[in-house]
Amino acid sequence: MTYPLRITPIFSIDKIVKDAGYGGSCPIIVQADGVEYILRTKEDGMQPKSLGILNEMLAYQLLSVLGYTIAPQEVVYLWIDDDFIEAAEIACREGVIKAESLDYIRESKGVNIGIEYLHYAMDPLSSINNQKFIRDIVHIDNYIMNCDRTTNNPNILQDKKDKRKFYAIDFGNALADGKAYSKIVDGELEDTLQLGKVVNCNATLSGRYLFRNPMKPIVKRGRNIKDDSVKIRKIIDTIFDTFPPETEWEPIQYRDRIADVVAQRIKSKVIFETDAHAKCDCLY
Repeated sequence: MTYPLRITPIFSIDKIVKDAGYGGSCPIIVQADGVEYILRTKEDGMQPKSLGILNEMLAYQLLSVLGYTIAPQEVVYLWIDDDFIEAAEIACREGVIKAESLDYIRESKGVNIGIEYLHYAMDPLSSINNQKFIRDIVHIDNYIMNCDRTTNNPNILQDKKDKRKFYAIDFGNALADGKAYSKIVDGELEDTLQLGKVVNCNATLSGRYLFRNPMKPIVKRGRNIKDDSVKIRKIIDTIFDTFPPETEWEPIQYRDRIADVVAQRIKSKVIFETDAHAKCDCLY
């Protein structure tokens, strides 16, 4: 793997544009440095605090390192301070953003993230039939245990002009909706058997996953990654090292175990198996 990491600058937020109009985490669209971003906050009402945005940054950086092009949108760090909270309170009173969005913003002072808002993309008009895109998205989702793609909410956008092009979004529910992360926090993965289950399970066998087809798997195995798990682990360490020192995201204290799990999954030969032993209790 020789592809470069993304450059992720940190910006203050210039203004609130509007409510994003979707998502359980109630994201909003903001402008920073002349670009519109979807603001993803440390507190999102869905995952343990900061886990969602840590998952997002890990996913987008891994996509770059692995050379995938399914999510070209820019990702930056966005700073929430008292001035921005005051602006969000005004926006809420004026009906521009939801009260839930304001609550999450209030609980997220410090470093958050922004994901470029794609004006040229929309919800898919029909089925997603780009097989290369499907193969790549199944790869990354399985590597980081992201099952959050359903028929009703695929977390995929389609290009408005070129209907053959699709864009992956929303990796915040990786690590099996936080269940694998909870096992790390609780120390369960110190047990070799439990670690093996999480490292080797096929996350795309989740009953809610859009591209699940155990009888005829779309993807039989991952890319032919020649680097060993030690080198992959070092690359993931480098990703964590790029997080600004002001980040203070709570899951960073478990970065070593998260890196262990993801590195081993990327190199695993069995995470695309479809037999009864390929699914662990992190999934549903």
